Amino acid sequence: MLKQALTVSLLALSINAVAEEQQQTRPYIDGYTELGLLNTEGNTDTSSLNGKFGIKRYGEQWDTTLKLQALKSQEDNVTSKEKYYGEVQFDRNLNDTTYLLAHADQERARFSGFDYQTTLAIGYGYRALDSQDMKLDLEMGPGYRRDKLSETGEIDDEAIARLALSYSWKVGEGTELTQTANTELGNSNSTFESETGLKSQINGSLATKITYKYKYVDQVPEDNNNVDTEFGVTLVYSF
Repeated sequence: MLKQALTVSLLALSINAVAEEQQQTRPYIDGYTELGLLNTEGNTDTSSLNGKFGIKRYGEQWDTTLKLQALKSQEDNVTSKEKYYGEVQFDRNLNDTTYLLAHADQERARFSGFDYQTTLAIGYGYRALDSQDMKLDLEMGPGYRRDKLSETGEIDDEAIARLALSYSWKVGEGTELTQTANTELGNSNSTFESETGLKSQINGSLATKITYKYKYVDQVPEDNNNVDTEFGVTLVYSF
C-alpha cells in the first residue's frame, strides 16, 4: 500500500514538472487586449474610450515586445483628451538573468503642448526576480529623445539616460498586482512615468483591471501642466 502511494506521488510530481517545463518552452507568445468605456449623463455629458494591445514573443535568444494604446475623452461633444502611444522593444538574452535591449516609443497627445514625443534607447536588462508568482526586470542605458512643440513647431532633441522597471506579483489566485516605471534624464528636460495596475481574473481569459497612471515632465510649453494622471477600469482579454 505504501509502495503504491509513493509511486502515485512520484508520478504526480513528474507530471507537474513536465507541465511546468512545457509552459516555459520557447518560443511562445503572450498577449492581451484591453478596452474601457465610460459614459456619464447629467450636469455634464462625458464619454471616454481607452484601448490597449500588447504582445510579447519569447524566443530562444530574442524576445520581442509590442504595445499600443489609444485614449479619447469627450465632454459635451467636445474632445477634452486624445492620446496615441506605441512602443517596441527587442531583447537579446545573454543568459537566464541578463539581456541587451533596443527600445523605441512615441506618444502623440493633444493638449500636451507637444505634437509628439519620441524616445530611442539601448541598454542592459537584469531579471532580478523570475519566479512563478513574482517577476522584476530592471533596465538602464543611454538614449535619444526628440520632441516637437505644437505651437511653434520647434524640435527639441537631446541625449538622455533611460531607467526602467517592470514588476508583477500574483497576490493570490486570480489577482495580480503590476507596476511599471521609467525615467528619462536629460540636460534640458527630464520625464518620469509610472503605471500601477490591479487585475482580477473573471475566468481563464477574461479579467477586470484598475490602473492609475502618473506622468511628470520637467519642462513643458507655456500654459501646460507638468503632471498628467489617468485612472481607468478596463476589461482584459489574455491570449
